[in-house]
Amino acid sequence: LTGIEEGLNAGGWGVGLAISGNEVGVNLEQWNAMPGDVQQAHRDRIYPTMYQRGAHYVIDSIADLMPVLDDIEIRLKRGEKP
Repeated sequence: LTGIEEGLNAGGWGVGLAISGNEVGVNLEQWNAMPGDVQQAHRDRIYPTMYQRGAHYVIDSIADLMPVLDDIEIRLKRGEKP
């Protein structure tokens, strides 16, 4: 979770990558081979941990980033800061 801490220390919005980051520790092929309930168990463990560490957003992978960037843009226009 060092990346989240680094982003927060730099004054940025913290976005945690739950599945494609270091927390699960498997590649995409291994992830896709896991039963759905095992995948969900990883999510159930990782998402709260990342939020507790200060992430503003938590997503499965970088492929899910565009809606987060859109939301951050809206928040910035409202004058919000991380």
